[in-house]
Amino acid sequence: PTDEFPRGRSVVAPGSHCFACKTPIRWYDNVPMVSWLWLRGQCRTCHAPFSARYLIVEAVTGVLFGVAWYATVDLGVLFESFDARLLRFAVYAAFAFVMVVVSFIDLDHKLILDKVTLPSIAMFYGLGLVVGRAWAPGLVGALLGYLLPWTIGEIYWLVTGREGLGLGDSKLLAVVGALLGVPGVVASLFGGAMVGSVIGVIVLLRSPPAEAAGPEAPAAGGGLGATLLAVGAVAATVGATVAALMGHYGVAGAGCVVALGALVLSRRGQAVAPDAGEIGDALAAEAAAPGDAAAPPAGRLAIGRALALVGGACVLLGVMAALVREDLVATAAGVFGGGLLLAARRVVGVVFVDEAASAPLAEAPVAEAPSLMRTELPFGPFLAAAAVVFLFAEPWLSVHLRLPGL
Repeated sequence: PTDEFPRGRSVVAPGSHCFACKTPIRWYDNVPMVSWLWLRGQCRTCHAPFSARYLIVEAVTGVLFGVAWYATVDLGVLFESFDARLLRFAVYAAFAFVMVVVSFIDLDHKLILDKVTLPSIAMFYGLGLVVGRAWAPGLVGALLGYLLPWTIGEIYWLVTGREGLGLGDSKLLAVVGALLGVPGVVASLFGGAMVGSVIGVIVLLRSPPAEAAGPEAPAAGGGLGATLLAVGAVAATVGATVAALMGHYGVAGAGCVVALGALVLSRRGQAVAPDAGEIGDALAAEAAAPGDAAAPPAGRLAIGRALALVGGACVLLGVMAALVREDLVATAAGVFGGGLLLAARRVVGVVFVDEAASAPLAEAPVAEAPSLMRTELPFGPFLAAAAVVFLFAEPWLSVHLRLPGL
């Protein structure tokens, strides 16, 4: 993090050392898992404790390498030569390793570093070609992998004035798409969203209820009702996804409608402070003057949001086209949709303001109850976990499920 190391810090030099006494770690104390257990999680010199995180990261990485070996070298014995299987293992293991690095950094700092994702996009696209994947799916997958979460975040920002998904998530999905194509992007995004929603609901249920202040405080039980609706939305989303994978698209569509309705009702049942978007609209209405570019009229906001929705629809059209192997249509729709979203942001301009800066507007603020919409969890680990599962399960999924594009 830049607040701890403004000039950055190498992971190569200086070598592994104790952060308490600065003593370099001897080579025989640097054996993955074994050394941590042998030393009982302490420095040999000063006995300062080493975090169990080291043991967990090494164990998870070792397990994933073992699964990669089984999925490529053992299961592929009848289909490829040993050299080809060994190369595929190296690619799968490298992908799993990058996902582990991204996940634990994101858990600690809520950051997905460009130094990891940007080189990985090019690297895994090239490695995909080496192991026999076609050239077009990786390019389209990287493009739409970036555009899909970016589109979601842009629409959310333009409609509500709050930041949604960060660009780090977009770049992570571009890494996934470069190797696994659009099916991997879709599986990772929706798989990660389902797991993240379930964990978010668990965190929400374990959170203590906020004490609402002021005359607008909701009646007792309002927070519980919103929580139950959020749980129902997650359940409907999971059911809709399973139905879609099994080919029951009517049931899947109905599940999506139920999930969206439950989320809307849950949102209305929450006691929250005004959104930054609402505050921005209020400021625009009160402070707008002729020719004031910082506060455009409501009509301009409506045009920008309409452009954003159309752009989002184009990006989704590109995803669907890519899933049925129409790569040219997918690329054109993705680029056009991304252009509309950029145009929408220029039309809207700087309207929304920081919640901190807008705090004086609220005369009697309402304490925010725990909310699924405002439970901040890093999304990168869920995306990474779903991508690794898809990487290993892709052959099985292509046989047992009706997943488009496989």
